Amino acid sequence: MSDICCYTIISEDLNLLNWCIANAKDRAGRPHSWLIVNWQTTHATKDQKECYAEIKQYCKDKTITYVPIKLPPKPELEDPQVKTDWFLKSLYACWNLGYEKAETKWVVRMGSDQFFSPGWLNWLMVAADLFGDNAIYHCWTIESDAVKHSRHPVEPWGQTWDTFDTIRFDGYCKDRIQRYQHTPIIRQLECNLYFRHPTRGLQLRPDGVTWLQTRDMWESFGPMSDVINEEGVTGDVSYMDRMSDAMIPMYLVPCSTSYHLVRGESRTVQV
Repeated sequence: MSDICCYTIISEDLNLLNWCIANAKDRAGRPHSWLIVNWQTTHATKDQKECYAEIKQYCKDKTITYVPIKLPPKPELEDPQVKTDWFLKSLYACWNLGYEKAETKWVVRMGSDQFFSPGWLNWLMVAADLFGDNAIYHCWTIESDAVKHSRHPVEPWGQTWDTFDTIRFDGYCKDRIQRYQHTPIIRQLECNLYFRHPTRGLQLRPDGVTWLQTRDMWESFGPMSDVINEEGVTGDVSYMDRMSDAMIPMYLVPCSTSYHLVRGESRTVQV
C-alpha cells in the first residue's frame, strides 16, 4: 500500500476530473492513492444530483476514495464580497476535509484544473527522501492567461481542459528537467518568486498551487481558515505563515511542474 495520497476537489464536471486524474496518475512516477472531495450544494437540482452520482460511480470504478460534502449554494446577491466569502468558506471546508480523510503519511493537495509534468510526484518524493518529513515541498506553478493577476509565470497554453496544449507544456518541462535535474530543491531564500503580503511586505515563497507535506504536519498547523484573516490573507496563505513562523522549511522542487487552468470563481479572487 502506498504511503502517498493525492486528493482533489470537484463539484460537477466529470470530464475535468477525469482529465486531471488520468494525467496526474499516469505521469506521477510513484505509487499513490487518490481521494476525491465532491463539493455538493444543499439545494441540488436534478441535473446536479445526476452529476454527483456519476462522480461517485467514477470513483467506485477507479477505486478512488469518495468523500461528499454538502455546502450552501452560491449566493444570488451580486455583491462580489459576498460571493468571495461564500467561495472561500466552501473551498477551505473541502481542503480541510481532504486532509482529514487522508490516511497516508504523505498528502498532496491539488486542484482538479491542473496538469502535471512527467514524473512530477517522483520529483517531489526525491526531495522529501533527501530533506525529510519536517518540510513542505512545492511544485513549480504556471498559470493560464485566464488570471487577472498572478505571482506565477503566465502562459497561453489553454484555459480549459479541452484546449490545453500538452506539446508546448511538455517541451517547457523537458527544458526545466534538463536544467534542474541535479538541483532537487530550491530553498525559500533562493526563490525569485515573491508574495506581496499585505502586512509582512515582500515574502520569498516557493508557493506552488500544489504541494507535498505529511498529514502530521497538517494536524499540527491546520485547519486552514475559511475567512480572510486580520492580516488580509486567505486560508492557505495564513497556513503557510504559521509554518513559516515555526521555521518549517519550504522548498521549491523545480523539476515538478504544474499548469493551473484557473477556472470558475478562482478567476475573480486571484490576488
